[in-house]
Amino acid sequence: MLQDGLLDRQAAAEAGIPLRLANAEVVTAQACFRGSVTVEDGLIVAVEEGGQVAAGALDCRGELLLPGLVDLHTDHCERHAVPRPGVHWDPLQAAIAHDAQVAAAGITTVFDSLVVGLRDADQTRRDLLSQMMAAVEKGEALGLFRSRHLLHLRCEVTDPTLLDQIAPHMDHPLLQLVSVMEHTVGQRQFPDPEKYREVLTKLFDVAADQVEERFRRDAEASRTFAPTYRAAVCQMAQARGIAVAAHDDETLEHVEEAARLGMTISEFPTTLLAAEAARARGMVTVMGAPNVVKGGSQSGNVSALELARAGLLDVLASDYVPISLLAATLRLAEPDLGLTLPQAVKLASLNAAKAAGLHDRGEIAPGKHADLIRVRLVDGHPVVRTVYAAGQRVA
Repeated sequence: MLQDGLLDRQAAAEAGIPLRLANAEVVTAQACFRGSVTVEDGLIVAVEEGGQVAAGALDCRGELLLPGLVDLHTDHCERHAVPRPGVHWDPLQAAIAHDAQVAAAGITTVFDSLVVGLRDADQTRRDLLSQMMAAVEKGEALGLFRSRHLLHLRCEVTDPTLLDQIAPHMDHPLLQLVSVMEHTVGQRQFPDPEKYREVLTKLFDVAADQVEERFRRDAEASRTFAPTYRAAVCQMAQARGIAVAAHDDETLEHVEEAARLGMTISEFPTTLLAAEAARARGMVTVMGAPNVVKGGSQSGNVSALELARAGLLDVLASDYVPISLLAATLRLAEPDLGLTLPQAVKLASLNAAKAAGLHDRGEIAPGKHADLIRVRLVDGHPVVRTVYAAGQRVA
């Protein structure tokens, strides 16, 4: 038996017992009310108002009941695979560890974001891509994960070998999202050379006396490869029905190029101008939850809170801290930002699911996947109490 008298998920499934969560503060896409949710065969079958607790129901004691979170972008999986520079962990074990943290954070659908194209990286680091993709596929096939895992390939368009690296993976069954990145000095994420210098030396172990040469080669690669590779990646993805996201757009020209190439998502725009341009072109704007939690961008770019106040924020992603997604969601529901709780929750659930073409999850509604999280607020901090994926308790 588990906490609150809930049978473990395998026994409950075998017994065919419907799950009824009662006396919860239910947050749907439209409203928030005291009520109950009934689950059968992994799907939500009823959502009802009222605080009564019928026989056999689980009393949620007024805790929040939210849809499972959908995370379109997290670098967290790679961090388990390379926990320290030069240390490479078993890929499947890394994926399992990553999954445990993701599920505990209330994320029931996660897009594991893996880098394709790392100039100056050794072959071992390049091999990590295929190893991690294989590990995620194996974990899904064997039922080892608590959450549903899909793949998001982040393509660095200044790498001369990018197209050769990505081509073998474009038909992977779990690949649902591709983004195009260009990390070069003086633009996009790093308009300030000193900020980029700090990232290169502290995060990527580039020797201080090699930074200027790196800047020069970045600029040359941007001129030589980026425009052609950006278009080629878009064509490869769109031919397979895979959504494509622009990354770190800064200027009107950046957004215009992305829209012209058929990108539908603007991931982490770095300026208010870029976010406004993306909205005008019907693109979905994604911002990082750590940006919300910390009150601004670590690179000095536009604040996600500013975009929220301007009505330009469509989706939240955890970026690199899984637990930040829930914390940022509830921060956006505070009175100073003008969003209701259902509107804020949609940013990390329904809106994210729709942006990736997943129409079977992301909200508490009959017929949708029973991906649910119980959350208690303790001194203003959200604490995930229970997580259900397709009606089965996973955390």
